[in-house]
Order: sequence, then C-alpha cells, then structure tokens
Amino acid sequence: MGRTSRLTVPLSRASLLARTENRLTVTGSTVDVEAFKSNACGVTPSSLSFLPRGLLFGKAAAPPPLTFQRLLPVTQPVTDPEELLTLWGSTTDALSPRLFDGRPRRKGRSSAVFEFLTYGHAPLPWLAATAALQPTLRLGLMWAQPDTLAASEAVFQGGRLIHKSKMNYSSWVWDHKVAKEELFEEIKELLRFPDGRVPRKNKLKVADVEARLREAGAYTQAIVLLAQRVWCEAEAARAASSDGALRGVKFFHRSVLPEFVAWLYWPERLQAMQQARLSE
Repeated sequence: MGRTSRLTVPLSRASLLARTENRLTVTGSTVDVEAFKSNACGVTPSSLSFLPRGLLFGKAAAPPPLTFQRLLPVTQPVTDPEELLTLWGSTTDALSPRLFDGRPRRKGRSSAVFEFLTYGHAPLPWLAATAALQPTLRLGLMWAQPDTLAASEAVFQGGRLIHKSKMNYSSWVWDHKVAKEELFEEIKELLRFPDGRVPRKNKLKVADVEARLREAGAYTQAIVLLAQRVWCEAEAARAASSDGALRGVKFFHRSVLPEFVAWLYWPERLQAMQQARLSE
C-alpha cells in the first residue's frame, strides 16, 4: 500500500456528490502522446450499457476524446457508485471531455490537454493505473472542487507518483476559468479614464490603479466583479458589504491587478502568456 496510500479516496456520502473539474496534461514523445490519445478514446455510450444511468460520460454519438473505460475497464454490471469510486476514484466516467493541443515542445515531443468533469473525486486510481501502463509519459492532473473551494495536483512520471500537493483554488479558477479580458474591460470602465484613453506617458502601476479605484468609490465594486467570477454569489455579496474582510482583496492586489496593468499596455503579451498557461 506504500505508494497507493497517497491516492486513497474517502468514501463518505458527500464525496459521492462532489463535482470535480479536472485538467490532465499528457507529455512525452509525439508517438507516445498520439498513442495515448488513441488508447484513451473510442468507446461509444452504447458499449457501456452495463453502467448505471447517469454514470456514462454523455449521450453524443461520436466517441469522446477520453474515457476511463478503455485503460481501466469495468467488466461487470455496476449497481453501486462506490464501486466505481474504488476502481476509478470517481463515481462517473469522464464527463464532457475536451481535448486541446498542449504548448509546443522540442522536436519529436508534444503534449495534449484533456479537460473533463467527474463526480465523487478526481480519478486518481485510474491515473495511477494509466501511468503504470504508459511509463514513458508524464501525466499531470490538476483538479478543483467548487463546493469546498479546494484544488490539488498530482504528477506521475516513469509510471509512479512523483508529486502530489494542494493548490490555491482562487489561482486555479483565475488561470483556467475566468474570462479575463471581459473582467478587465469592466475594471477599465470603473477607472473612468478621460475619453476612455489610458495614460501613456506616465504608465500606471498597481498602486496607481488601486488609488484611482478608491478615489472613484469603485474599489469594492471591482472586488465584487472578481468574486462573482472566481468564487460565488454569496462571496460577492460579502464583498459588497466589506472589502477589507474579503479573501479576494489580497488576491486582487497580488494576482489580478498586475495582469490588468499588463493588459492595459500590452494586451497581446497577456494573451500569449494566458495561452501558454492554459496549454501547460
């Protein structure tokens, strides 16, 4: 149990219902990555008719880009979601999977990114079994659970787990879920630049933006806009009542405003940075 104990999944009733957002990055030789993409897809919903209703990955006619069934198959009818939780780590197959090209690698190497949902938990037992079958690949999984505002990551290389840790949930959402340009446009409106023009001679810094927002009485409103996108409506309501006590103030200052200032002056650079981050 030494190695797999770090992948143990809690079997509480609440864990069966937990919505988990997953992002799997597969890296290796181009040949091996393409083989993984081929091996991980190709099952149609009708071939998984023995799974309980609601546990299938979807009803689309075309094979999805990712299913746990190919690399760690369920071979008999399942009547209890906890059976899948034990086998795969989740009570569902990969739901609504999407496949993207990873960031460019050196010649002969490539990466692929799979985004998908699961319920119950992240599919760590499936990932461990998959890594053992594909030891030439590096498999990095990041996952987040909105209900608990928790995020984590695990990395397998050489067929074994080499890293597992918690992540900052706010950073996960900010990097992978938030439409940053839309938020930045709204913050720019709050700054009320004359004629909508951004100062070019004396470029703004983070402290200047914060000062202008406070002078305009719009600092709390900016925090609310962020909270609505990163956390939830309840958190946004708390932001509206007291920006000083909100967790988002530090995040706004540390992570959001530096990118906002960069976007004001170099929007194309920010787009390139975000694209690189999303493809990791």
